[in-house]
Amino acid sequence: MTPPSPPTAPAGPSARAAVDYRETSLRPSWDSLPAHLHEAVGASVGSAVVEGAAPVTTGFTGAYAGRVRLADGREVFAKVGTPAQPHVVGALTEEARLLAALPRGIPAPVLVAAGGSGGWRFLVLEVLEGHLPGMPWTGPDADAVHEACLALAEAGTPAPADLVSGSFGPLFAGDARVQATASALADGSFVLAPGLSTVLLEHAAEVARLTRLAPGVLQGSSLVHSDVRPDNLLVDRSGRVHLLDWNWLCTGPAWVDLVGLMPLMALDGLDTGALMAASSLTRDADPEHVDAFLAAVTVYMAGNLDAPPPPGCTPALRRHQHHMAGAFLAMLADRRGWAV
Repeated sequence: MTPPSPPTAPAGPSARAAVDYRETSLRPSWDSLPAHLHEAVGASVGSAVVEGAAPVTTGFTGAYAGRVRLADGREVFAKVGTPAQPHVVGALTEEARLLAALPRGIPAPVLVAAGGSGGWRFLVLEVLEGHLPGMPWTGPDADAVHEACLALAEAGTPAPADLVSGSFGPLFAGDARVQATASALADGSFVLAPGLSTVLLEHAAEVARLTRLAPGVLQGSSLVHSDVRPDNLLVDRSGRVHLLDWNWLCTGPAWVDLVGLMPLMALDGLDTGALMAASSLTRDADPEHVDAFLAAVTVYMAGNLDAPPPPGCTPALRRHQHHMAGAFLAMLADRRGWAV
């Protein structure tokens, strides 16, 4: 059953200006890619590529992603990784494997083809028409995302044993960098980035405790996308949400993906408490476990904010990171009753 749309509360200052997820990438043109790659993509789909559209401007990498038109009149969506971006090559390889094996009923793009040429890697997907939710968040978009998360939980529980082996809690919250940042908070050596609320330092010990709790409690038997953010979602013309970029799939609590969007929804005035109480995904979730998740994401996002983006990533990545740290901290503070 679908809960009612979260009512819109009087919104405080929205962070829309902080990150426009429609304009975060710096990607090459299709024509700048090597001819052997063009030919390999065409061969994989059974028709030569006659034109590549301008790349999309979402995401945080410098890899090509955009529509290509084929000689037989079809349009498909191509994602390409260069040997100079081994992390992208690896991500596309993993995404192709997962898309080919996801259980039926999961709202993911249709994989048309995948392959490589000369160290390059590509995958070809169906073309989806629609918009990114959360620009700003509305009740209908929140409803549509909720339905997608329900579909993922229904089709992905229990998770197929041969699909993924990693668990969200140890993989994410147990990451050495996350736990090192938690330790810095606990011992007072953490340096707060400009613009982040001092509530993080005022409650540093509790944030650190919750983050240390997270690896053990954020485990479960459901498939978890684990990278659900506005630019990894698309609302099609029928109002159905498709989850994009499937290279971080793991197992965990079924509520993780939905709760991971709630801090951003709350920034735009949606009553996420009402949604959490109404949804079958979240209403029985242990509040301490939810807070451990919020704390771990806060800690992950609040670290290394002054460092250059990783190779192949755009400067917008750090703006996104800062935005997410503030949003997750705000929701955690609200739930814990911390004055902001």
